[in-house]
Order: sequence, then structure tokens, then C-alpha cells
Amino acid sequence: MAEMYEVFRFIDQGTRCRQSMDCVEGKLLVYYLRDNPEPEKAVLFEWFRQIGKNLEQYRRCRNGKGYLYLNPYSIVVTEEERICLLDPDSPENEAVMKKMQLRAVREHFVKPVLSRKSGGRLSADLFGYGKTMQFMLAYTEPVPRLTRLEEARMIRVIDRCVGNRKKGYEDLRQVEKDLPEIHGTGVKKVGRMRLFLLCAAAVILAGITIHTAAEQGEMEEAELQSAEEDKELLNRQESEEEETDQVYTAEEYADITSKKLEELLLENTAEGNERVLILGQELERDILRSLAAAYEREERTEEAICAYGRLVEIEERNEMIESAGIRKMKLEAGQEQYAAALLTGEELLEKLGESEAVQELVGEYRERQGEEEQNEEQTEKQTEEQKK
Repeated sequence: MAEMYEVFRFIDQGTRCRQSMDCVEGKLLVYYLRDNPEPEKAVLFEWFRQIGKNLEQYRRCRNGKGYLYLNPYSIVVTEEERICLLDPDSPENEAVMKKMQLRAVREHFVKPVLSRKSGGRLSADLFGYGKTMQFMLAYTEPVPRLTRLEEARMIRVIDRCVGNRKKGYEDLRQVEKDLPEIHGTGVKKVGRMRLFLLCAAAVILAGITIHTAAEQGEMEEAELQSAEEDKELLNRQESEEEETDQVYTAEEYADITSKKLEELLLENTAEGNERVLILGQELERDILRSLAAAYEREERTEEAICAYGRLVEIEERNEMIESAGIRKMKLEAGQEQYAAALLTGEELLEKLGESEAVQELVGEYRERQGEEEQNEEQTEKQTEEQKK
């Protein structure tokens, strides 16, 4: 059921932007997604762009001041299916603001103060923007489904928004440029599960769920459900998708992927080359993770060290860089190559800035290296004495 909300309206005037207030009939995004779980993919991505545009216009109207409240409760979908930002200061929106203060909402959509960088206002808006897009993808089944390339691009966009990659965004307009362009209406059968699982897992961890209230068929409040119930739902959805998706053997999938990359290269266009780069880089990371683990299990240590080293070079997410680097350090130390392990640790700290786990290993391996050097000195002295 649509309700009335006080929202912001923006009018561009050259490089400037003018803000006005409006009262519109519509639904909060969180409820709209509950009632419309299968939006057209083109509409969903257009909303991503509208959200970013609204944030950018708000900041221009407020001399760079951030909106800071972005989440599925602060976005209104009008009857014309346009996106508007809720006015958080309006008395008419007081009931909605109370829902936005739920701990689960704050923990998932508000960036922790301690992790904000110097450009805190933009950082906070980007964080909410990324988390909101993640939420929208987790609670919908776009028609047609996302392709693997679109998944890869959205994972990268969301990670850069929320700070999971070393290179973040410096401007909201950069996000719009990175969003995939949606063409065509054919239903795609491959690749949706990966992004869905990533997004849904993040939402489950945040404890945010949507359900329908019994009284008069209206939503009273988004409440928390148990993690076990969410996991069961996720497993059912995964099983349903696996039944409908076409199944390929590993060899067939590798062949299809290789041919697709060749086709894109043969196009010899800027767009084709960009798609090759994005898909190829994502595949390289996936393959190296699997190779490194397999080498390690088969005790092919030198090859595992090389694979983890390459991962450290090309990974963009800090947690993945840290994980690969730590594995490399431990393998090097296991070969008593403490100097190499320490060098890897120094490179990791330079990339990551801080890592308690890496610092602990560096301290441990320095001690071992010192002990080894002392043992070597004692051995040399004993050898010299025996010669005398």
C-alpha cells in the first residue's frame, strides 16, 4: 500500500543544482522489493544510477555535505517508479526514521566512524550506496538474470564503494561510469548464483530480513529472523537455481569461457577489450586461488609460493591480499626461507597499511632468523676450533 512521504527534488542549473521539497505517494524501497521481487534488470540498474545521481545532486546543493542516511528505508519508489531520497528532517517521516535507527540497519548500512577516511562524508555516502546496491541484488531476481560479466563488474563496484578494494572511488560519478550498461531482454541462464550468495550472505550477517505482517496485510516493521532460517531459505533458493540452470562439466565451461574471450578479442573494439580485461582478470584470480590451494595440498611448495605471490600482486580486496600473503609467508618459513618470508611480510604491510596477523608473523620469523644465525655462528666457531 502506497503512502505519502516528504522527499527531495533536484533541478540541475548548469554546474549548480537547486533543491526543493515535495510530498509524493509511493513505497519505501525495502517494502517495494518485498512486494516486487522480480524487477526488470534494466529498471534495477536504472535505479542504481538514479540513486547515485540523487546523492551527487544532494551534495552539490549542500556544498559537499553528505546525505549520510542512505539505506533501503531512506529511498522512496514513486508510483511512476522513480527514485527519490527521503527528507530525514521532515516530521512527516519520523516513523521511518525510527526504523532507520534499528541496530541491524545501522550496522549494515552506516560506515563505522573509526574506519572513515579524511573524506569522511563522501566515504559514508559511498558505503551506504554500495551496501544498498548489494541489498537490492540480494533480495531480487532480476529478469533477465545477471551475466557473469555483469556479476564481476557489480562485485568490483560494490567492493570499491564499501572500501574492500585498495582503490576506492573519489567521486560518485565514477560509480555511474562503472555500472554495466544493460542491453537486450533475453533470459540468461548462467552466473547469477555467485553474486547472489555474496550479497545474501552479507545481508544475513547483518541480520536484516523482510517479512509481511499479519495485521491488515501491511508491514509493521522489519524484524530480525534467526540465522538458521535465513540459511535454509538461501539453500532452497540455491537448489532451485541449480535445477533450472544448465550444467556444464569443468572442461566444457573452460572451453566456453575461452571461446567467449576469443570472440570479444576478435571484435577489436574498446568495449570488447574492456570486457576481456574485466572477465580475464576475474578469472585469473579465481584460477590462481584454486591452483595455489591445489599446489599446497600436493606439497608442490615452490609452485604454491609463486601462485600466492602472484595473487598478492593482482588481488584488489585487502582481506584476499592478506590471506594469500600469509599463506606465502608460512610456506616460505616452512622451507626455512625466513629472509624471503620477512620480505613478503614487509611487502604486505606496505600494501595493507596495517595487519596484526602479518605483524605477528614478521616478529616470529625475525626471532627464528636470529636463532638460525646464532646457530650458524656457533657451528662455524666449532668448525674452526676443530681445525685448530
